[in-house]
Amino acid sequence: MTPPPLAPDRLVRTTCPYCGVGCQMELHIKDNLIYRVGAPFDAAPNYGNLCVKGRFGTDYTTHPRRLKTPLIRTGGPGQFREASWDEALALVSEKLAQIVRESGGDSIATYASAKATNEDNYIFQKWVRAVIKTNNVDHCARLCHAGSVTGLQLGIGSSAMSNSIAEMEHLDTFIVTGSNTTETHPVISLFLKKAVRQNGAKLIVLDPRQIEMTDFATLWLRQKPGSDVAVFQAMAHVIVTEELYNEAFISVRTEGFEEYARSLAAFTPEWAEQVSGVPANDLRAAARMYAQAARAAIYWGMGISQSTHGTDNALALVNLALLTGHIGKPGTGLNPLRGQNNVQGCSDSGGLPNVYTAYQRVDDPTIQRRFEQAWHTTLSPDPGLTVTEMVDAALAGKVRAMVV
Repeated sequence: MTPPPLAPDRLVRTTCPYCGVGCQMELHIKDNLIYRVGAPFDAAPNYGNLCVKGRFGTDYTTHPRRLKTPLIRTGGPGQFREASWDEALALVSEKLAQIVRESGGDSIATYASAKATNEDNYIFQKWVRAVIKTNNVDHCARLCHAGSVTGLQLGIGSSAMSNSIAEMEHLDTFIVTGSNTTETHPVISLFLKKAVRQNGAKLIVLDPRQIEMTDFATLWLRQKPGSDVAVFQAMAHVIVTEELYNEAFISVRTEGFEEYARSLAAFTPEWAEQVSGVPANDLRAAARMYAQAARAAIYWGMGISQSTHGTDNALALVNLALLTGHIGKPGTGLNPLRGQNNVQGCSDSGGLPNVYTAYQRVDDPTIQRRFEQAWHTTLSPDPGLTVTEMVDAALAGKVRAMVV
């Protein structure tokens, strides 16, 4: 006899805790254990698709070392005792208040979470700024997509992805660079590959390595590591010199075009070939393919942003989109592929040391007064420490406590 199917005690809709896609999941729970993970077909952004991480990577919920109660250190490494939440919170509050009295708020550093909700991150950074009186709040974007955030904010005033995931399969042409999308964002790769296989989209891959996405590429530019800006600038040079730019879009939506065009004069495809190793003719072909597309978008990962010149990389990509008018319309845009499921939300909510929510600068007196009036308190006008600066400050004894 076939046993009856296992019926769950309850179904829980949640968001996948892994990459930046934020897939919707449906947990089947029996006796307080997850025994099956599904994906609703009517829910964005994944519409029933899940990768192996989302479908099977839930065993941490029942791991024997998972913390279920606060722990207070009693000695050296590994020496803790369990405590109640009341005891733990009282101890933390007492110690933090003591440090603030003795050394000021800037002696405390804090780390927000790209896996927490917007609401949690907002109230966390508000507590740091309004109660602790410091702007020392940062999160993991500093080590992954901070360069993208800065470049996009400088270029177009928004650091979010331009395109929805469902929109991807309707692209005409798209660029993937600095992203092994199949492995890092598997569900997004499904939609991108569908655009090629079912809709005939043209894919330009810029990557030193041969990855699965190169199997679907119309054109693969294999640049030397670290030469991304040279490649992007050479593409822009071709677009300008061959007058492939969108003059109507540029005249209405941009500024500084003449100066920018003049700055590209030296960045010829031949020069870029010497720097990057990419043949000049391939650079020209990529520029033409992107510029002449009806709808084109750019996707990049941490191979672009996780670099000493990550902001320059992002700005160069922004300029390509602005030159061609491939932004602000369906099927066009700029899309940083995030590493965590709420890096974007944490940044938007103020989890950065130099800006409040919505990227409003902490050192702008007008903005500072606005937040002081809203929060009924005084705020520091000094940008806080970044993650890497926090470590140096702790080693120097300037940071005495961290809240992570």
